[in-house]
Amino acid sequence: MRDTWPYRPEHDLIVASPTGEVVAYCQGWYDPTNGIGEFEPVGTHPDHRRLGLARAACIAVLHAFADAGGHRAIVYSRGDAAYPIPKRLYESMDFTAYTRTHTYVGTPTD
Repeated sequence: MRDTWPYRPEHDLIVASPTGEVVAYCQGWYDPTNGIGEFEPVGTHPDHRRLGLARAACIAVLHAFADAGGHRAIVYSRGDAAYPIPKRLYESMDFTAYTRTHTYVGTPTD
């Protein structure tokens, strides 16, 4: 992924434990032409959840987007009732739902 545009290491942040273990991360992708950043992926090790670590990483990436001239950030998160954790994370940073993607699975017809 590091060879993929628009990867920039300052938008790829981790949170490490005192022992050096990676416990949370947020990889940001910033489009300088449009001034928009995106989070993908974001995560926290199960043993370190509910401590605000992914949130802290995301906020640091938001600051890095702003330092680069960004004015908007987006995230494509599932966040539905069956998968509420991402929704809680992004709402805690004042993100609001703008649109939803619906995937339909069916049998193709001739």
